[in-house]
Amino acid sequence: MRLGFKDLIIFPAIGLGLAGLGGCASVSQVKQPAEQPAQQSQSVAAAKVELPNVELTPKILYESLLADVAIQRAQYPVAVKLYRDLAVETGDPRIAEHATRVALFARDIDTARETGQIWLDHDPSNLDARQIMTALYVKSGDYDNALALLEGLLEESNGDDHERYMLILRLLGREQDKEGARTLMEKYLERHPDDVAGLYAYAQLALRDGKIEASDETSKRLLELKPDWPPAVILRTRILQATNRADEALDYMTQVVKRKGDSELRAELGRMLLDAGEYKKAQVQFEQILKDDPDKVDILFLAGGVASQLDELDRAEKHFLKLIELGVRQDESAFFLGDIEERRGHPEKAIEWYDKVRRGPNQIDAYGRSALLQAEMGDIDAARAHLATIVPRNDGQRLKLILIEGEVLRAVGHYEDALNVYTHGLEELPGRSALLYARAMVYDKLGRIEDMERDLRAILETQPDHVEALNSLGYTLADKTDRYQEALTYIKRALELRPNAFHIMDSYGWVQFKLGHYDEAIKYLRQAYEANDDPEVAAHLGEVLWVKGERDEARRIWQQALKAYPDSEVILKVKQRLESQPDK
Repeated sequence: MRLGFKDLIIFPAIGLGLAGLGGCASVSQVKQPAEQPAQQSQSVAAAKVELPNVELTPKILYESLLADVAIQRAQYPVAVKLYRDLAVETGDPRIAEHATRVALFARDIDTARETGQIWLDHDPSNLDARQIMTALYVKSGDYDNALALLEGLLEESNGDDHERYMLILRLLGREQDKEGARTLMEKYLERHPDDVAGLYAYAQLALRDGKIEASDETSKRLLELKPDWPPAVILRTRILQATNRADEALDYMTQVVKRKGDSELRAELGRMLLDAGEYKKAQVQFEQILKDDPDKVDILFLAGGVASQLDELDRAEKHFLKLIELGVRQDESAFFLGDIEERRGHPEKAIEWYDKVRRGPNQIDAYGRSALLQAEMGDIDAARAHLATIVPRNDGQRLKLILIEGEVLRAVGHYEDALNVYTHGLEELPGRSALLYARAMVYDKLGRIEDMERDLRAILETQPDHVEALNSLGYTLADKTDRYQEALTYIKRALELRPNAFHIMDSYGWVQFKLGHYDEAIKYLRQAYEANDDPEVAAHLGEVLWVKGERDEARRIWQQALKAYPDSEVILKVKQRLESQPDK
């Protein structure tokens, strides 16, 4: 069998995203100089620094203006030299800071270190200067000075272990010299072997850089010093996952949560259970958190998504309505609420919710689903007008809108109109495989097999391993022509690329049937049916069994499928056709 275009592209199933770790600021996050001339960092503005008494000579003024013009014209080497000379001449920490940031943007590390040192010397308490110079010392291999700055920063920090760790990551988390960053932390830990923040930072850096063994040993030491500390526990699970020990990681986190019951760890356990496909167990964790903190936004969203996945629509609705009430994640929640009403069979209510999605990644999908429902309710003109109100911002959105409009037309049987939409789309966005595949599916509905074959071959010319094009072309040749060996070649390649796809197993079984290999056909069709009780698979399996003489088994398969899909035309037609044939 082939998957229809709607199954592949238009409306993806609503899934659950897992929150990742946030990034940290670092030297590499320098704003483009053109955006910041004459600006001071907040730390400089806040600090009471005794500025040098420098006369604003015509030369200094001219060179400053010239440097600013050089930045505006993207002549960064010129700007770097001018700002460097001004910093050396004036000793002004504000100019030295600006010179350092411009040099970093221009990737002139030597100049950045020179001007950064001037900045630090004249404003030694400035946090930005100390952070940037720590990183620059690391880049140049000057670990003694880097270590001195790092120790000073951490000694002055009044934060807890997690805040001190974040300070280290701000210094080193995005340092391109990964080995240098780890070397600095190793030297720090030689002096401070039991510093929790240092151990945590080193383990994170080592994990990031693929030094799993070092990260593993450090995390164990960290947990000895601070058992069940949530950040360390989560780090430990990351290490286990990185070494393909996901089950062990899940078991470890489960045991810690049983001991500690920390909401942060419980949330992490819930996410891990989601990754493992254990939706019901994940739901238990999320609901427990909400008992203690019913307004916890990220957990409300996850709990709503899990409930939706489990078809617990009333529970899911409650969580998403709560988010709407709180005034957060409203567009995402409206999209879920539209999906809930659609699944309840309430198209008008679903449309109301979909039309409230005004922004975000679901906006176009919401418009598409709203339009599809309008079309299915008989108002195709309103559906198309609804889609026409969206102005695409780029080719990606334009492509998606074309695909959605075509699918809306296909869903109500307007195949010629859908064909025109895809053809015009290909004139606007030539060669797009998604449009070629969508048009091929319409050609199939219209019985234009040669045109369908042409579009599928056009996809395979540029993407020879396009699985769906391979499968669809092979299935069509097997089902609509007598080119069975050629069909087998395409389907076999698709099966090699995606061996567990039920629809490709079905195609492979069908072409084997056409070749007269009944036992092989039944083997693959049974595997496909066990993987997914799709009515077309049931129809195929029943037909092969019937032709092979196993008619009672064929009837059993059909009746079983009709219980789940009582109006399935594909099963009813093949059943009627075969049962009406005279016995040979």
